[in-house]
Amino acid sequence: MALQVGGAQAATTQQSQTTKNDLGQKDIFLKLLVAQMENQDPLKPQDATQMSSQLAQFNMVEQQTSTNKWLEQMAGSGGFGVGGSNSLDTASAGYLGRTVTVNQNTVQYNGNNPNFSTDLPVDASSVQIIVRDSAGQAIRTMDMGPMRQGMNAMSWDGLNDLGAAAPQGEYTIDMTAIDMQGTDIAANIQRSGVVDTIRLASGNVQLMVGGIAANLQDVTAVRL
Repeated sequence: MALQVGGAQAATTQQSQTTKNDLGQKDIFLKLLVAQMENQDPLKPQDATQMSSQLAQFNMVEQQTSTNKWLEQMAGSGGFGVGGSNSLDTASAGYLGRTVTVNQNTVQYNGNNPNFSTDLPVDASSVQIIVRDSAGQAIRTMDMGPMRQGMNAMSWDGLNDLGAAAPQGEYTIDMTAIDMQGTDIAANIQRSGVVDTIRLASGNVQLMVGGIAANLQDVTAVRL
């Protein structure tokens, strides 16, 4: 489940009410389930398939409750990096171990193909990717062809334009996208990864995602 975090702060009150509602629904669901089991006919026990379905519903309610609690905590304490404190507080620590998507065009090449994506606002007639080394030199140009509006996944095979393997390290991904009318499309390169470290750098909270630091305000989605 991925949460879009752009408008999280505006939704803090709504999330609080949703959490209370979900807790009430969870309590009612448990009471009904227990009552049903206590009053079932011993000679005709409840169907196992029906029981599994009800337990699955309960798990969904429980997961939604946990999600709403986490979202409320992160939004209320500025954990999403918008209008909050830039301190290593409990909310910031909530990112540890979670998969996040960040607006960032830097990737780490360690022998495995770096994956990245872009969220296009409109259909593109052509998309071109340029991979640059730490000196800013273009080492690989890839024509990706047309792409549809929305999220598009891409990857780099780690080779340069001569077909040789590039040295391991950090690389920058530049993208040029053209729409159906021949106009440039404004879109960002994004990447996803698990947060393994949180640090404070120059007063800003940074997440270490796939070995590369990302600013907290660049997080666009969190997978729970």
